[in-house]
Amino acid sequence: MGKVSNSVLHQKFRRWLLATLRAGTSSKSISDDSRRTFIINLFCLVGVLFTAPLGILALIHGSLLVGFGLISVAVLYFFNHLFIRRTQNHVLSGNVILYPLYALMLYLVYSGGVNGTGHVWIYCIPPVSLFLHGLKRGLTEVVLFTVGLVVILFLLDTPFDDLGYHPDLKSRIVYSFVLISFLSTIYEYISSRFNKSLQQLSIKLEQAATTDPLTGLLNRRGLEQHFLAEEWLMPNVWLMDVDFFKRINDEFGHDLGDEYLKALADTMSTFFQGKPVLISRWGGEEFLIVLNNMEDQSELANKLREVLGLASVQVSDGQRKSISSSVSIGVTMMRAGESITTALGRADKALYQAKEMGRNRIEKV
Repeated sequence: MGKVSNSVLHQKFRRWLLATLRAGTSSKSISDDSRRTFIINLFCLVGVLFTAPLGILALIHGSLLVGFGLISVAVLYFFNHLFIRRTQNHVLSGNVILYPLYALMLYLVYSGGVNGTGHVWIYCIPPVSLFLHGLKRGLTEVVLFTVGLVVILFLLDTPFDDLGYHPDLKSRIVYSFVLISFLSTIYEYISSRFNKSLQQLSIKLEQAATTDPLTGLLNRRGLEQHFLAEEWLMPNVWLMDVDFFKRINDEFGHDLGDEYLKALADTMSTFFQGKPVLISRWGGEEFLIVLNNMEDQSELANKLREVLGLASVQVSDGQRKSISSSVSIGVTMMRAGESITTALGRADKALYQAKEMGRNRIEKV
């Protein structure tokens, strides 16, 4: 019974932790924005869980300024987490994390912190700064922080000098901080390049999954995804088929048949340029077109039929031949509350009627 209870508690804690760290992200993607938001939430959580107890400990030991400063940072990080959860503004939240952190770390070095341990916390600066602000800006800020560190340690009379450390400690602090900064820079450079490659690969895979490789138009999956993602008000659904396409393949070969399909795709893209429309190669020589409700849809479909009838591909066999054909189109309008599959069924029936009535025409249902 105890093991089951511990397992349930562990699962609940894990779900809470993941929900906390992912708060403020729009998706579980690998984008830089989502990664930065994750780190901001992580730092806010760590800041609250560690900074607040250290602040209380500092107050107990009589270090009022350090104690109130640490507790103030903990409160700031708590509200920063609530802010990014609500607004998803990782840029401002990153600044809220970093700039108070810079000031706090420099003050801890200046004062010595609790029991002279203030300087041990400065090594979190390079990785967090580089990650949240990127290589260029982050590295600039790390350099400026290093300058401030050198000024405090070597040019100012500070409470740190009264703690009785060996004189070499100051230079060791600076050297080790520079080393951590260097390693963090290399890591962030490699990590950012790798993440960029992953994003590019993800985009290519998404395009390959939603795009017809021959024509460059949407495939079935791509059209369905775009249709569900966009707002459509009583859209028109057109199903188009190339008349006698088998003859083209039989007479001129599949390669030229493919070239002709690409020419049709280019012609349709130009014809609908600037209009709210989805064009898909639905299969073989069939194309599906979805566009927002317009007046005189039959007239527009008829214009498309005429334009596509003029599209052609030259045959390079010295005989000055060209490939061209007519098209038949089935036209319908989606009704309120119905799916695109239902409307597509009607468009298919209209296309069949156009074929039965002699091809090279449109039929509307």
